Amino acid sequence: PADRPFCFWYGGFEPHRHYIPGEGIRAGKDPKAVEVPSYLPDTDAVRSDLRDYASEIEWFDMHLGRILKLLEETGEYDDTLIVVVSDNGCPFPRVKGQMYEQDLHLPMAACWKTAFSGGRSSNDLVSFIDIAPTFLEAAGIGIPDDITGQSLLGLMRPDDTSKSKDFRDAVFMGREKHDVGRKGEVGYTVRCIRTSKFLYTL
Repeated sequence: PADRPFCFWYGGFEPHRHYIPGEGIRAGKDPKAVEVPSYLPDTDAVRSDLRDYASEIEWFDMHLGRILKLLEETGEYDDTLIVVVSDNGCPFPRVKGQMYEQDLHLPMAACWKTAFSGGRSSNDLVSFIDIAPTFLEAAGIGIPDDITGQSLLGLMRPDDTSKSKDFRDAVFMGREKHDVGRKGEVGYTVRCIRTSKFLYTL
C-alpha cells in the first residue's frame, strides 16, 4: 500500500556466469583496452572474457537505474534507504570463492536523501553482517544483543567522524568445504582476518 513502509531486495543474476562469449566485443568494447590483472594470463581469450564481464556489470547497472527511476517516479526515492553491494568478487581464478583481496574488497554504496546529505567516502572495515543492524536502526527497531554486526548509519553521516574512528579493527571471512573450485571439485576450508593494513589467511 502507498501509505505503508516497504522493503525490496533485488538480487541480480548478472554478472554471474555463464556469459555469451564475445558479447562484450559485440557491444563495442575493445579487448585491447582492458587491464588484465597480474594473476591472469594476458591472452585474447582472457581479454574477451573480461569484456564480457564488463557488459554483464552494465546490464546490472541498467536494472538498478530502472529501480531508482521507479522510486523517483513514485515519490519514494528521497525517503528510501538504498544499499547496493556486490556479494563476491568477479568470477575469475584467484577471486570468487577465494580469500584474497580481490574477493574481499567489494563495492558498496548507500544513500538516504532525507537522512543524509551524501558525498561521504569511507575506508572503514565493514561486512555483510552490518546490513541487518543498519536497516533495523533505520526502521527505529532495537538491535538485538546477539547480532554481531554494527549499524552503518553513523558512517553515512558526512559530519560524524566519531563512528568512523573506531568502527572496527578487523573483519573475518571464510570459505567452507562445500565452496568448491579446484580440480575434482574438492572443497577445503579457509579462514582469514583483514585489518586496515594486513590480510592474514589460513
